[in-house]
Amino acid sequence: MILRRPRIGPAVAAFLLAAAPALADPPIDYKEPPPDPPGSGGIGQPDPGHLKGTIPDRIIPPGPFQRLPAIDETRWVILSRSEQPYWTVGKADPVLTNACQLGDFGSLTLNRMVVRFEGPKGRALLQVVPPTHRHLLIDRRGLSRPGEIYYFLNTGLSTCEVWFAGKGAPRSLTAPAGTSLPPPDKKALAKRKAQIKSWPKQ
Repeated sequence: MILRRPRIGPAVAAFLLAAAPALADPPIDYKEPPPDPPGSGGIGQPDPGHLKGTIPDRIIPPGPFQRLPAIDETRWVILSRSEQPYWTVGKADPVLTNACQLGDFGSLTLNRMVVRFEGPKGRALLQVVPPTHRHLLIDRRGLSRPGEIYYFLNTGLSTCEVWFAGKGAPRSLTAPAGTSLPPPDKKALAKRKAQIKSWPKQ
């Protein structure tokens, strides 16, 4: 059995040719989509005095949360602004700074609370951990003290620095008075030189 294609009559073909332009037109109830809002698809102005679409590189970033994927668009919570250099924010603490550089003391990456220093000198953003937000603090050695506010620069990096505001004094890195080593021998160097001189010469 041989199957044949049905033939289209001349009247049907003429109707389809006449209706083709009408079929290409949009339906009667078609409406154009609304225009995009102003500024959509562009990068906003980051700061007065900077070109649009650029990131202000004169401000030191507060930490690795600046290196999160671009999809993370959580805005910073600027607690305060200052025209002073960032290192005047509080008391520099060498112990906390050392612990931060080793990863034992710092602020969580998701912390967006910052203090902005935008003066002519010492521009930076510092992460802040106040006493009311201790859940944002990493403190593996238990170095934090009640009532202190901690400020972090380059959190999570080997260049991390920490300042604090509070009544206490900065912690000291000095070694303790006691030691398990034997007392130094003042005559050890002379004994060592005599021993070397006694070796046989070749």
